[in-house]
Amino acid sequence: MRKAELSLNRQMEELYCVSIDGQRYSDTNSKDIGRMRNMLTHAMTNSLTERQYSCLSMYYFDSMTMKEIAKTLGLHQSTVSRHVHAARVKLEKLKAFVD
Repeated sequence: MRKAELSLNRQMEELYCVSIDGQRYSDTNSKDIGRMRNMLTHAMTNSLTERQYSCLSMYYFDSMTMKEIAKTLGLHQSTVSRHVHAARVKLEKLKAFVD
């Protein structure tokens, strides 16, 4: 498993290790990972700005570096970093609400 995939799984576990129908989901089961990925994608599309969504999905789902994302979107690398950070903060707040 690549470093970015491990990081995504760890982030998903931190953000979405919640109880659903009395069952706790974590990154230890591939079925759980798929379900968490769907939950994360749903939360991302409904809670983040378009730019935050693009930066976060390129970083985690496409395994791009912040430098590559910046070049692709025509932004400065620090701007990409701020969008990724803001997206994480929003998703963590959603996680707190869900828990």
